[in-house]
Amino acid sequence: MVRYLVTRQSAADGERFGIAVLDGQDTVDGIDDVAPTLQQTTALAAFLQENGVAAVHFRDVLEDWLAR
Repeated sequence: MVRYLVTRQSAADGERFGIAVLDGQDTVDGIDDVAPTLQQTTALAAFLQENGVAAVHFRDVLEDWLAR
């Protein structure tokens, strides 16, 4: 089962929030800088998880989400 986890990285200009895509124990995809806030990134990760988005569609769904 695919899981979507929010990631946080510190950078010189502030924190960056991303999403990692895990299949079992393996990271199969991810983007380090998804949205400017933890709340937006968490909402997107929850959307992906709740709707059972397959890892192969992760980037397409992310692109649609950010374009709205």
